[in-house]
Amino acid sequence: MEFIDWISIILFGGLVFVILKQVSNDWDSLNLDNIICVLDLETTGFNPKNSEIVEIFVLKAKDNKIIDEYYSLFKPKQRIKNSDIHGITDDKVENSPTIEEETNKILKFLGNTTLVGHNLDNFDLKFLNYHLKQKLNNETLDTLKISRKVLGDKVENHKLDTLANYFGVNPPTHQARDDVMATFEIYKKLLSIQ
Repeated sequence: MEFIDWISIILFGGLVFVILKQVSNDWDSLNLDNIICVLDLETTGFNPKNSEIVEIFVLKAKDNKIIDEYYSLFKPKQRIKNSDIHGITDDKVENSPTIEEETNKILKFLGNTTLVGHNLDNFDLKFLNYHLKQKLNNETLDTLKISRKVLGDKVENHKLDTLANYFGVNPPTHQARDDVMATFEIYKKLLSIQ
């Protein structure tokens, strides 16, 4: 592990946080003047090429205050076979739009905000880039990577439910809204660690 290369004092939401900045792409791209979008997806599988997005929740925040949100279920082209994981059934999405019908709304809502999510870079972003049919060039902050840097071996693993338990926040449920709220609280806790 490399030594701390600098300390940044940031005024954020009226409070002063001292962030010990370690060598990390996540921290290097951090710009707290930007609006963030914390997001989570529920999907029909793990590979964007043969799986689809069936739910998205995006929380828009500035200075740790929620300013807007976007939510949608999506009707996939194929039957949902993993309802046992997230509770989303074919009946539940029967009258929902397709992701193609919502693409412009999603892109407009995300704009040039910094995207925040847990395992964002390896999961959600890959699905969004594939199914929105364009690469998102937004800055990203992956709370999984940040947790590994900041907490190290202080936790058994860096899964979202483990971090929720560690920080005493409501646990994720594999429903996009609940997982986003957990991620947002964990993100704030990680920022506050000195």
